[in-house]
Amino acid sequence: MDRVRSVLLWAAALILVILPMLLAVDFGGIYHWSQYVAAIGVLVAAVLAVAGLTDSTASSGLMQHRLLIPLGLLVGWAWFQSISMPAGLVSWISPGSHEAYTRWLEPFLDASEVDAEMSVSVSPGDTAHVAALLTILLPLCWAGSIVFHGRNRLKMLLSAIAIAGASVAILGFYRKLDPTADLWIFRPKATSFAGFVNRNNAALMLNLGLAASLGLLSWRMMALHQIELDDPDFEFNDLVALISDRESLTGLLSGTCCSAGLLINGSRGGLVAAIFGLVLAFGYVRPRRGLLSIPVLFLVLAASVAILVTPMQLNLESLQRMELISAEADTLQSDGRLTHWQDGWKAAMAYLPGGSGVSTYGYAYLPYQDASAGAWFEHADNLWLEMFVETGAIGVLVAAMMLGFLLISVNRLALSVDPLDQGLRVACWYMIAAVVVSQFFDFGLAMPANLFAVVLLSTAVVSRDFANGGASAVIQDHGAFDTPEPEKPRIRLKAETRNGVSWSLVSTAAVAIAASVVGWLVMPRLRDDAIAQSMLNRLRDEYTQWRLNPDSLEKMEEVLVEQLSIRPTPYLYAQLATVQKDRGRLIESLEWKPRTTDELSKVFAQTSLVNRELPYPPKANVPRRGNPPSYRHYLNAWQTCLASLADCPLAQAPRGDLLRLKPIVFHERPGSGNESLALVPNSAQSPETMADHAVEHLTTFYGGNPQRLMTLGTESLLRGDLTRAETAFRRALTTNPNYATEVMNRLKDFPDADVVNAIPETSEAMKRAAASYLSWQNPDPRFLRRCLEIIRCHAGESMSQRSACEALRGKIYFFLESPEKGIEAYLSAIRFAPDQANFRLELIDYLLSQGRTAEAMAQARLGRTSLPDNPRFQKVVDQIAESDRKRLTESSELPQIDPEQIEAILNP
Repeated sequence: MDRVRSVLLWAAALILVILPMLLAVDFGGIYHWSQYVAAIGVLVAAVLAVAGLTDSTASSGLMQHRLLIPLGLLVGWAWFQSISMPAGLVSWISPGSHEAYTRWLEPFLDASEVDAEMSVSVSPGDTAHVAALLTILLPLCWAGSIVFHGRNRLKMLLSAIAIAGASVAILGFYRKLDPTADLWIFRPKATSFAGFVNRNNAALMLNLGLAASLGLLSWRMMALHQIELDDPDFEFNDLVALISDRESLTGLLSGTCCSAGLLINGSRGGLVAAIFGLVLAFGYVRPRRGLLSIPVLFLVLAASVAILVTPMQLNLESLQRMELISAEADTLQSDGRLTHWQDGWKAAMAYLPGGSGVSTYGYAYLPYQDASAGAWFEHADNLWLEMFVETGAIGVLVAAMMLGFLLISVNRLALSVDPLDQGLRVACWYMIAAVVVSQFFDFGLAMPANLFAVVLLSTAVVSRDFANGGASAVIQDHGAFDTPEPEKPRIRLKAETRNGVSWSLVSTAAVAIAASVVGWLVMPRLRDDAIAQSMLNRLRDEYTQWRLNPDSLEKMEEVLVEQLSIRPTPYLYAQLATVQKDRGRLIESLEWKPRTTDELSKVFAQTSLVNRELPYPPKANVPRRGNPPSYRHYLNAWQTCLASLADCPLAQAPRGDLLRLKPIVFHERPGSGNESLALVPNSAQSPETMADHAVEHLTTFYGGNPQRLMTLGTESLLRGDLTRAETAFRRALTTNPNYATEVMNRLKDFPDADVVNAIPETSEAMKRAAASYLSWQNPDPRFLRRCLEIIRCHAGESMSQRSACEALRGKIYFFLESPEKGIEAYLSAIRFAPDQANFRLELIDYLLSQGRTAEAMAQARLGRTSLPDNPRFQKVVDQIAESDRKRLTESSELPQIDPEQIEAILNP
C-alpha cells in the first residue's frame, strides 16, 4: 500500500513540475488549448495526490493549504464579476462599470435594454475565461501542497523550475545565434525571447529559474559543508567543490544559463528584479549574515556568463538598453508607460471598490485617457496597477494575504535545521523580490507558465513550514555553552501531534474534494474557449483565401453564430461582423454587373468600407422595389455590432464599423425616404446621431492613437460634422503635433471649420499650424495672435530650431502689421543661426516691400560680410544700388531755380 501511494505521489509530482516547462515553450501558455491541456494535467495530478491524505510525509493538517484562502477569494470574486445583476447593485460595486453600460451604451440601445441587468465586468466573456483559468489554481495549490510536503519531491520541484528557466535561456540563445531559425515556438518579433512573445515575460521565468538554482546551491552547500551561501565564512572553494555533486551541478549550470539569459534577452526590468532578488535573498534576510557572499556570487556567475557568452559574440542587449549606457535607449521616460499609468490610476479610482472585471484592462482604461501616448495598452505594463483596476479592493486584499502568508512561512523556515528548508528559504526570498519588483514594469505573472511556477513554489514554502510544525513548533536556543546568549541560533522542534487527527483528515479531504470538483466544473468552459480560439486563429490565417468564396463565407457565418450562442466574446463578434460585411461586399460587387474577373476584383476593392469609392445602392437598369440583396448582409453586420456593444460596451471596433456602415444601412432611396431605419428593431437613436456618438466615443478611446484620430477627423469632415472633426484633430495633435501641417491641409478645403478649435494650445502644434496657415487666403488674425501668445522658442531647443521659431514669429508679426516686432524677431533668428542666409534674405525682402531701402541695404551688406561665399547678398546690394541709380537718372523733373537767389549769389 505504501509503495502504491508513493508511486501515485511521484506521478503527481512529475505532472506538476513538467507543466511550467511545457507552458514556457508554448508561448508562455497564452493559447486556450494550452491552458485546457494544462488544466487536465492539474486535475489528474490532484486526483493522484489524494493518496497523500493518509501519508504523514505528505499531509500535516488543514493549515498547510492556507494559500487556498486568498486564491479562493480571487476566484470567487472573478466569477462574481462575470455574472449579471441589477444595475443598482453594479452602480454601488463599480461606478465605472455602471457608467460603461449606461452612458457609453445609451446612444446605441433603447432605454429598456440599457436599464436591464448588467455585470461588474465590462467584458464578461473575457472575465469568465480567466475566472475558469484561475479556478484551476485551486486544485494546483492543493495538489502542490500535498505532493511537495515531503523532502524528496521538493528537491524535484526546485530542480525542475531551475531547468525550466535554463531551457528558456537556451532557446533564447539559439534564436539569437540563428535569427532565421523557424521553429513553431518562435515568433517573428524583435521583442520575443525563446517561447515567450514578450521578453519581459520570459525574464520572469528566467528569474524564477535563477531563484530555484540558488535554492539548490544553498541547500547543497549547507548539507555538504554545513555552511550557507549567505554565511560570512563562505569561501569560493566551497562553491567549486560542489561541482561533483549532481544537484549542485544542476544549480550551477541552470543559474549560469538564467543569468546569461537575463543579460541577453533585453529586459531591463528583469535585471532590476534580479538585483533586488540577490540583495534580499543574501543581504537582508538574516541580519546576522554579512554581505560578503554577494560579490563572491556575482564573481562566480559573471565568470560563467563570460565563458558562455563571449565566444558566441552575443550582444548583452539588457545592458545596452539601459539609459545610463545609451543616450538613445528606449526607457521608462520615453516608452510611454509612466504617462499611461496616470490614466490607469484614474481608471482604478473610477471602478472602486469592485474593479472592472478580470482581464478587461484593455477596455476599462479607455474612457479615462488623458496622458497616454501609446496607441492601445492591452496591458498596463504594471501588473499591480492592472490588478487594482480589474479587481479593485479585493485584489489588494488578495495580494496582501498572499504576501503575508509567504512572509510568515519563509521567516519560520529560517529557524529550521533542515538544509533543504534553508535552500527553499533562499529561493522564496529571491522569488518574492523578483515578482514584486518586476511586475511594476511588466505583466509576466499573468502568463500561465510563470503563474503555475510561482504558485507551486509558494505552496511548497507554506507546506514545508507546516511540515515543521507551523506556529505550534517549539522554538529553542541551540549552541555551545560558551556562545554568548544573543548569538545562539534558534531552531524549531515540531510539536507533538495532538488528538483530532480524524477531524484533520476529514477537513483536508473535504478541501481536496471541493478544489477538484470546482476544477472539473470549469473544464467545459475552458474546452469551449479553446475550440473558439482555435477556430478564430484558423479563420484569420486562411481568411484571405476564402473571403471571395460565397459558400465559404456562408459556412463561416453559421459556425460563428453557433459559437456565439455558446460563449459570446468580443473577438467572435468582430469576426462575425467581418464575415457579414464581406458577404455584403461580394454580393454588391455582383450587383454592379462586372463582366470579367478583373473587373469584379476592382469593384470589390472599390466597395471597401474604409475607402469606399462607389455609391450605394448599386445602379440598376430597371428600377427595383426595396433594398438590393446585399443590404441584408450589411444590416446583419450592423446588428452584430450592436450586439457586440451590448456584451462589451467599451469596445472600439464595433463603433468604427457602425460609423462606416451607416451610409449603407441607412441610405436614402429616391421617392421612398429613409425607410431602412424601421428594419432595425433596437435603434433608439437616429442613424446620424448614432454615427455622431460613435465618433465622439472613438475620439476618446483612440486618445493615444493619432493616426486613428486623423482618420476619424477626416471622416467627420466629409460628413459635414465640423465640431467632432475639430475635436478629433485637436486630440490627435495633442498626442503628436507633427500632424499639424496635415490637419491644416485638410481644413483648408473647409472654410467653415474653426482652426482655433482644431489646434491645441501647445507650442509645437501652434508652430506647425501657423507656418501652414500663413499661406492661406485671408487667415484669421485672431488665431495668429493666439499663436504668438503660445509659441515659445525654448532655450532647450537647438540653435537652428530657435532660429526657425523666431523667424516664424517675425512672419506672424509682419502679417499682423507689427513691423518693429517682426524685425526684432528676425534679427533674433539671424543671431541664433548666422549661417542661415534665408532668414536675412526674408528680412531684406520685407524691408524692400515696405520701402525701407537703406535698412535693406545695411542688412545685405552685413550678409555679404558674414557669408562672403553666398553670392545672393552681393546680388541684392547690386540690385538696390542699380535701383537707386535709375531713380536718379530717369527723373523727368528738373530742380526749380530761383533767379533772384542766383543774382544775389553772383552779385553780393
